[in-house]
Amino acid sequence: MQFWRFDQTAPALGQLLHSTYDPLLVSLSLAIACFAGLTALMLTDRMVAAPSATIKAWWHASGATAMGCGIWAMHFTAMLAFSVEGHPRMQYTLGLTAVSLVPAVLGSAAALHLMAQPRVEVRDLLLGSLLMAIGIGSMHYTGMEAMRMEGLRYSFPLFVLSIVVAFLLALAALSLHFRVRSLPTLSESGLRVAAAGFMGCAVAGMHYTAMEAALFYETPSSATGAVAHRRLLSDGVMAAAIGSFAGLILGLSLLVTWVDRQRSIQRMLKHLANTDTLTGLPNRTYFRQRLESALSHSRRHGDSLAVFFIDLNDFKSINDSLGHATGDRVLQEFAARITDPLRRNDLVARFGGDEFVILAHDLIVPEDAIRIAQRILHIMDRPIEFDNWKLHAQPSIGISFYPDDGDHAETLIKHADDAMYQAKSNALGYHLYDKAQTEGAMLRVRLENDLRDALNQEQLFLQYQPVVDLNTYEWVGIEALSRWRHPEEGEVSPSMFLPLAERTGLIMQLGELALMQACRQGRIWLDAGLEFGRIAVNVSAFQLARPDFASELTHILDVTGMPPNCLALEITESSLMEPEQATIESLGELRDMGLTLVIDDFGTGYSSLSYLKTLPVNALKLDPGFVKGALNDPRDQAIIRAVADIGSALGFTVLAEGVETEQQGQLVLQLGCLLGQGFFFAKPSSVEAITKELSLRECQGFPSQSGI
Repeated sequence: MQFWRFDQTAPALGQLLHSTYDPLLVSLSLAIACFAGLTALMLTDRMVAAPSATIKAWWHASGATAMGCGIWAMHFTAMLAFSVEGHPRMQYTLGLTAVSLVPAVLGSAAALHLMAQPRVEVRDLLLGSLLMAIGIGSMHYTGMEAMRMEGLRYSFPLFVLSIVVAFLLALAALSLHFRVRSLPTLSESGLRVAAAGFMGCAVAGMHYTAMEAALFYETPSSATGAVAHRRLLSDGVMAAAIGSFAGLILGLSLLVTWVDRQRSIQRMLKHLANTDTLTGLPNRTYFRQRLESALSHSRRHGDSLAVFFIDLNDFKSINDSLGHATGDRVLQEFAARITDPLRRNDLVARFGGDEFVILAHDLIVPEDAIRIAQRILHIMDRPIEFDNWKLHAQPSIGISFYPDDGDHAETLIKHADDAMYQAKSNALGYHLYDKAQTEGAMLRVRLENDLRDALNQEQLFLQYQPVVDLNTYEWVGIEALSRWRHPEEGEVSPSMFLPLAERTGLIMQLGELALMQACRQGRIWLDAGLEFGRIAVNVSAFQLARPDFASELTHILDVTGMPPNCLALEITESSLMEPEQATIESLGELRDMGLTLVIDDFGTGYSSLSYLKTLPVNALKLDPGFVKGALNDPRDQAIIRAVADIGSALGFTVLAEGVETEQQGQLVLQLGCLLGQGFFFAKPSSVEAITKELSLRECQGFPSQSGI
């Protein structure tokens, strides 16, 4: 092997031989170079996407081998396209041909390492280009030595120029790789093809520039055709070797790269489908899948688990007042903090909006879940600070357990959600699922939906309870009480359905219905010659606040023919705590119509006594709680006496509600109450029972002293 081939004056050198290229094979060499560049770029992508250093190193080694084989194949394909005058068939030694592959692989390794970096400094770019140029140059000139041509010489200036050109082309190819990669106008496929094409042309350009430095002289051995070396490869064998080896390496590399890339795309799509884009946490779809899997495991092994449902208190006010961008920042900060108190196997996910869920495995006792909830509450004690804002976003946490609170994913999530609402409504921080509370809440929701139908299907009706004179036990009036007979639940307590009616706005219709039914029944009794004194009907604050309430009531009285002096309206004290002037005027208008006005549940509304001077009412109705404790609590007695004295001084009649025993009736009478109402006198009864009792009283002419 001759290392110095720059001497062109040796006596053995004859005339300079002419050389030519086969255009078809030149084109093939360019295609192989571009193919090698494409393979290198795809393998670079795999290096970047590798999840671990080991896998990245594997892709690095594979990529360097594939790219080196491609450059090596391009070189010898170009040499097959090259022919020298007098040497129609070139021959190569096997050893040097194989050795020439090594520097190509090493130079490719340096280039791939650089290409896999997200960004590079100029110094690193220059070093990588130099190593790539040295590798390709070494491969080229080692491959040229494999020809074993004694008349091969190099022009030293062109030799140096070939190394410089190799460096510049490598620098240009690597620089363009980083420039093109950042272009937004090209698609990923177009970007890769453009970069691969330029890299292939650069590698081929290095080869053909270096070939210009080669000079072939006639020698005695070339003239006679004698070859002193053994184990030479012919053109045909070289072509077969190049095609098989390079094609196999490049083809397998592309196949493996494509398969891995498709798998990476599938993993990425799966990750996107299971991840919340705002917080980076798993989403509800992935959480449900993991919960189902955890339940299956727990069923087999008898383990317990807990589901946490978390909601940020007052998050809507943050969104509405500071904007959605600020709300997003709060959610991101909460998502970052909530992972800290969790154990390694626990899963946290964003369920939607400001709702988060946690799956906690392997809980020994419920206290384990409580400790997790307490840690979550503790980490949110510290305010969220950004952009000169300090925001507090305390969560409410509901917890359900498997198997105690359900054995299906949706059931556990729903029960944890129910518990969260209990925690939020009672300001508890966290709350464990309670079956009785949830069933009660579900019943309220169902009744709320059924109440509208009840109004249309005449399920609502009135019962009546008498008001008596405590001195004579004579009936002086009757209170009309709304009742609901549910087709499935039976009798529904007014304490349950009246608040539902107020929350849904149906209290207006319900109140109008009660007034209409009571006035119609009063007219019937009057027409039958039955005296009942007054019928009292409860009126809600919503009805009283309507400007046209007086006119509507007038319409009802006109339609039913009920005399105004036979109707009393009971208004709860809480609705008159701070009456506006319009309310006072409305009450005055009602009293001027001849109606009796009663303040109901007096003593529980914390209203100012000064309003009693201005309110145009006729009577005060004591809250039953005072009567219930009057026999044993002197303080209740003092309150009853004080109210009776104030009422008497202001000209009000005072009525004691909730009288259940004779002793209670006698006591409140002694304390100054003239009227009473309660189970001792009569329970609320149907219209038929009241009608019968009124008829008996009309015939006998004396009051009954027992309950109806």
